[in-house]
Amino acid sequence: MIRTIALGTLFAASLFGSNAFAQGSYQHHTICLQTGSSRECAYDSMAQCEAAKHGNRDTCVRNSAPQNHGMNRQ
Repeated sequence: MIRTIALGTLFAASLFGSNAFAQGSYQHHTICLQTGSSRECAYDSMAQCEAAKHGNRDTCVRNSAPQNHGMNRQ
């Protein structure tokens, strides 16, 4: 019985812990690699994006400012 409670507690802690980490780990990247209709915004400089290009059709574009995701609603 104690073993079941302990395992349940650990499982619940892992769920809540991972959710809290995911919410706090957001980082806005200023540059996006555009490939056709796909956009990967994972770069902090144009040089990083240019180095990641796969062909002549890929382009590097500025990422728009991050949106407020409802954190300060009134």
